[in-house]
Order: sequence, then structure tokens, then C-alpha cells
Amino acid sequence: MTRACILHLFVFIISLNCFSQNGRIISEKEFNVKSFDTLYQRLSDDNGNLKTKYNYLKGVETKTFFYESDGLKVKGYMAYPKDVSKKYPVIIYNRGGNREFGNLNEYKMAFIIAKVASWGYVVVASQYRGNDGGEGIEEFGGADVQDVIHLIDVVSNLSYADNERIGMYGWSRGGMMTYLALMQTNKIKAAVVGGAVTDLKAMDESRNGEMGVYVYSELMPGYEKNKDSVMAIRSAIYHADKLPKATPILLLHGTSDWRVIPEESLNMATELQKAKVPYSLVMYEGGDHGLSEFRNEVDEQVKTWLDKYVKNNHPLPNLTPHGR
Repeated sequence: MTRACILHLFVFIISLNCFSQNGRIISEKEFNVKSFDTLYQRLSDDNGNLKTKYNYLKGVETKTFFYESDGLKVKGYMAYPKDVSKKYPVIIYNRGGNREFGNLNEYKMAFIIAKVASWGYVVVASQYRGNDGGEGIEEFGGADVQDVIHLIDVVSNLSYADNERIGMYGWSRGGMMTYLALMQTNKIKAAVVGGAVTDLKAMDESRNGEMGVYVYSELMPGYEKNKDSVMAIRSAIYHADKLPKATPILLLHGTSDWRVIPEESLNMATELQKAKVPYSLVMYEGGDHGLSEFRNEVDEQVKTWLDKYVKNNHPLPNLTPHGR
């Protein structure tokens, strides 16, 4: 290759990098709950007005957007208080499931994302690559973890977001994504994980191998050739020592969870204890996977934790053995 060809190739690569920017919002669209008839019937009374318990929706803006992640266009959801004259702390919400199962939709926007925003936060969430019009293919805890990490870049460009105060909140597979993201960044002030997957092999065994057949083998590169290592690298239970020591984690789990067995959080708490990662474990007796029987109590637990460590920068607990 001639020197001129090499120079042209170098310039071409540089130009590509100039147009690639992780976290860049490519497009955005207003999200109006009234446009979803079935949802709005659930939210409103016979007169078409929001029921009292859903009045929080009046105080927040909601939108969907596409953003750049590793050169891919990825779908995201966002909600924030309407008064944007000041900065608000940020919560990154990580969805559960895979592909269309458990995806972000109008219900999660209204009942989770917008509700957390009403507590005084900018909330952003990723649909993960390859879903809902997004490019690429999700990897169930592989390269798609970067779609979570790059939401930090998204909020850094929002004038009303305080990117010095960022928390993370994930449920089920979203809890797994939260743990994996925490291993790659120290920018998260605190995290909440509910019904979180921490041991992929244990999850597959508890589900009689169906996760391996229908999820792992279809989404996780290299799974068929080296199952154990591909599962282990995504299993936080083996990597607690890689989690930041300054990010307190709230673990929530139901003792009657059939989808992600309770032992996944119980065993993870033991590993966090060994690694001296600050945490609190709350087990809800008789609770299902989504802790639907304890929704108000869960919201209060989550809000208190996030307000304490993200919004109010509360000092970390003393983990050194002490007392009489």
C-alpha cells in the first residue's frame, strides 16, 4: 500500500470517529399517555381525568428517543420533571426480560419511569440494542451493557440533568445489567436491584434448562462452545470483588419468586459481605418476581434508598466491625 493510500485510509478512519459519538441523541419523540387508549382507561376515572394516585403524571415530561451506542442506533425512554430551570439527579433504569419479553412500553413508562421521575429525577432507560427499531443484536449481558453505560453520556448532554449524581435501578435481567454496568464505571452513586439474576447457571438449572435453550444459546455469543465461561462472565456472584466499594446496593427479592429463585440474592449478599461492598438485603416473604403484593412498600424502599445516597449524598456506612 502506498503512503498516499495509507494517508487516505487514516483520514477516512478519523472522519468516521468524528461522526461517532456515544450518547448522542439521534432523534426524540413526545410520549403522551393519552394516546394509548387501554392504558389511559386504566389511569383515568369515568370523567376522563387522571385518578388521584396517578396525578404524578401531570408533573413530568415523557419521551422516547434514539441514541448512539457503539455506532448503533438504540431506542431509549426518558422522563423528567416539567420544571427544567434547575438540575435534577439521574436514575438509569434497566429493564428486564429479553427481546420483546419484558420490553419498555407505555405501562413501564407510566408506572415506573414516570413515577421515579416524579420523585425529582431525570430517568433514562435503554431498550437495548436490536429491539424496538434499534440496530444490532442484544447479547443478554454482553456488549449490550454498553447501551446502559452510554446512558451516562446521554444525560451529560442534558442541561437539566446533574451528571454528578447518578443512580441505577434494575429488575430481573435489569438487575444483572446493573451489576455488570457497575463493574465498568464508578460514576454511580447507588443502585437498586430487584429479583436480580446473579448466577446464570443456577437460573438455567432452576428453569429446567429452558433459559439455555431459548435465551442463552440464541443471544450470548460463544455459548454453545463454552457454556460455563460465557455464563460465568455475566454472573455477578463470581465478581463481587469488581464492584465499586463506594456504591451502596439495595437488594430486593420475594421469597416466592419462581422466575429468579430467592437464593440468587441471598447468595449475592454473602459475596457482597465478603467483598466489603455496602449493601442492604430485603426479602419479602411470599413475594412474587415483581413483588406485586408489596408495590407501595417497594416504591417507598426504592425512593428512600435513592434519595439517601443519590439525591442527598448521604455518607457511606461504616463497614469496619465495631460496637460493644
